[in-house]
Amino acid sequence: MTADSEPKSLSEITQDMGLNMSDVAIFSGLDESTVFRLWDNPAWLDRISGRSLQSLMSSVPGIAEYSMAHSLLKRRNVLVSDLQSEGLTVDLGALEASSVAQQHLLNALEAALCIVRGDSVPKVSSYLARFWGREQDRALETLFSTTPGEGLLANPGKLFESSVELAPRLNRKTYSFHSILALNVLTHQVSKVTGSMEADLSFEVPGRRTAFMMRGVVMGSLISNDDLELAERYRRELEATPVYAALEEWSFPTYSRDGRISSDFTLPGSLLLRNTAREVLREIGSYNDAYLYYLASTYIPLALRRDPTFGGRRADLVRALEGRAADCRDRRVRATCIALIGKLKGMA
Repeated sequence: MTADSEPKSLSEITQDMGLNMSDVAIFSGLDESTVFRLWDNPAWLDRISGRSLQSLMSSVPGIAEYSMAHSLLKRRNVLVSDLQSEGLTVDLGALEASSVAQQHLLNALEAALCIVRGDSVPKVSSYLARFWGREQDRALETLFSTTPGEGLLANPGKLFESSVELAPRLNRKTYSFHSILALNVLTHQVSKVTGSMEADLSFEVPGRRTAFMMRGVVMGSLISNDDLELAERYRRELEATPVYAALEEWSFPTYSRDGRISSDFTLPGSLLLRNTAREVLREIGSYNDAYLYYLASTYIPLALRRDPTFGGRRADLVRALEGRAADCRDRRVRATCIALIGKLKGMA
């Protein structure tokens, strides 16, 4: 719905179809007195009950589309205003042009508001934790993007600063599943865009929080910096620390919705990695050589132990790796891909 759209009454929505009040009442099965109360009121959506709205949407063309568009616009306008008061300007052109679902983008703007407003740690943690997933992650990528015309914010600097300040508050000693997920989500986005959070792979007390925070920073840094040595350090840490490897194995399937997000970070014994395979194949074709090395040396071997069929797409994985290996300039990355290809062919 475009910014110049104004609230419309039922009479305005139906007038081009030649429907009068009685027609709408008959088609929808509502009492004519109910339709009468809503007929000329531009704010009728705020007054109608859920059951009555369902009856109208299923019987009168245009009602469902208007209800959705108006609801999105109403929420968008509130967020734009609230963010403006916090010093952040929403790029409406980027918002409307994005291929990400508008609901996800508005949720991302809501997250930005929570962060810059300095809301309580439990509230921010609970909200950010819900962005664990491919589509939600795409929305946050758009929120934190600094590319003109693509980023949701014209001036995201304050969001970056507030996010960096928030991270230590999320990294409390007390266990919280939501805060662990939120910390990963936040550090991943900030490190991917700004490079202001460096990956420290020498934590003295390995644990789930440490593992997840480290993973978020490493993934963001790999994507933004193409740092092969960082990918190798991460691989060695996972080999030496079982809890890190367990969190790595848990991350992709839950992110891709092959497995249920669980507060104990466990996966079922039998799991078909169908969505994970699709995401990994996309990433092989999209990301730099350092990230490819991470996939080939670290994650894919873990995935094959969990699901030797690789979601039924082992042959596709071989072809994708062969295509990237042929173009790799770094001998270590190329050799790692070739070794994995040999292992995959040997599994046939």
